[in-house]
Amino acid sequence: MAAEVLRRELLQHEDEDPYETEFDLENPFASPADEPIASLLDAEGEHSPSVSAAASAARRAAAGFISKARFGGEVAVHPRVAYLALNYVDRYLSKRQLPGQQLPWAPRLLAISCLSLAAKMQRLPAFSIGDIQRDDDFMLDAATVQRMERVVLDVLDWRTRSVTPLAFLGFFLSACYPPPPHPPQVAAVKARAVDLLLRVQPEVKMAEFSPSVAAAAALLAATGEIAAENLPAFRAGVAACPFVNSEKLRECGEVMAAVCGLGWSAASADTPVTVLGHHRSTSSESEWTVGSVGNGGGDAKRRCMGPPSQCG
Repeated sequence: MAAEVLRRELLQHEDEDPYETEFDLENPFASPADEPIASLLDAEGEHSPSVSAAASAARRAAAGFISKARFGGEVAVHPRVAYLALNYVDRYLSKRQLPGQQLPWAPRLLAISCLSLAAKMQRLPAFSIGDIQRDDDFMLDAATVQRMERVVLDVLDWRTRSVTPLAFLGFFLSACYPPPPHPPQVAAVKARAVDLLLRVQPEVKMAEFSPSVAAAAALLAATGEIAAENLPAFRAGVAACPFVNSEKLRECGEVMAAVCGLGWSAASADTPVTVLGHHRSTSSESEWTVGSVGNGGGDAKRRCMGPPSQCG
């Protein structure tokens, strides 16, 4: 049934042009929001995917292809393109079953289409559909990929401006990072947090945490590495934000520490990380896994425009 639905949708979009726009992962709104953090909090629940166990094989195959496109071969896909592409994959699979068994090429088609969409959304140089499949036995043509892009857009309700953890970094740094301002240090903390978020994204456990919690955990981990003297004050500032669930923050920090090989929990720098048996200490570039998870961040969120002292 799922295979027939996908075939019909591909035929339906046979003559349509691809969708193209511009998008900044750290500023996902098309126009400036009156209350940026409130708008992000309102939107993050709609953009937090929850991939079922039934979709695990398709997710693993699609994520593996994206990983290969990013790290291997002659075509090097930009990290943020790969990041947004996997977000699209997860959002697609949280709404639609992919006929991986009936159509074994379907996960690869989904991955390539999401990579193509992500590259267009960020106005980065396009890659060749042929080059990205150079080592594959079965080649998908550009027209099929273009039609699948439209299928993906329909499933996502054309909401391509995903609200990811990267969108929350600026808020936490401006509202919670301790004074006095030290731009080079803050820039280094942000860059390291981005690196951690890119590395940890393939871990399916991260789907249990809201984007805001994941962003806070990454920034705390980065601060612990780069500016440990500021960590207690920064952690207190983050904890004062009413929309940050402290237990979820601790759990997210532990997952991040396990996947990225950090020596401490992002939520508590002086507490060793307890890694459960099913957590991996390192991230594999080719074997990305997925399970049945639920969305995090279900606690009530109050609007906040300024520093934590003004939240409430």
